[in-house]
Amino acid sequence: MKTTAVKLLLAIAAAAALAAPARAADQTIKANLTLSGFKTSGITVGFKTTDIFDSSHFCNAGTGSSCSAQNGYGSPPKNVGNVLCMPNNLAYTISATCQQLLAQGATSGCHSNNMKSACASGSVAIAPACNWRTNDNTTTVNWNWNLSAQGGGCVITVSCSNSNYQGPQKD
Repeated sequence: MKTTAVKLLLAIAAAAALAAPARAADQTIKANLTLSGFKTSGITVGFKTTDIFDSSHFCNAGTGSSCSAQNGYGSPPKNVGNVLCMPNNLAYTISATCQQLLAQGATSGCHSNNMKSACASGSVAIAPACNWRTNDNTTTVNWNWNLSAQGGGCVITVSCSNSNYQGPQKD
């Protein structure tokens, strides 16, 4: 009886896959990390859309100086939470323009960022206050985290920017 049920489920899944039209993703979403003047594998960036079956997408630069977490999506626009995870023993400052970007929408009733708690234990999360909504087009969406060593490498300056977002997701 079990094998018959499994075969039936496999046949249904195969038929559904054949019936669905194959198409490329409408929009690629990326979280980009760039390290300048230092390297560490302890820093991670990631994002997740609010789509119910979407998973989180992360990367870290490892022994290099950059990485990109990315995924393709159909039917833009999407609501996206972004995050930067850093070791909690790393001294850092956030640039004024990045602080403004991270705070945007927080006082006007935005939808809270769904990635704020995604960092591992022993990490600090730097994240926009809000999820951000992508534009309704096929242009790649980027959230950029640029970290540079200052003061002989003792303090990391965090800068951030984005492209192809409409702005914070409204509640």
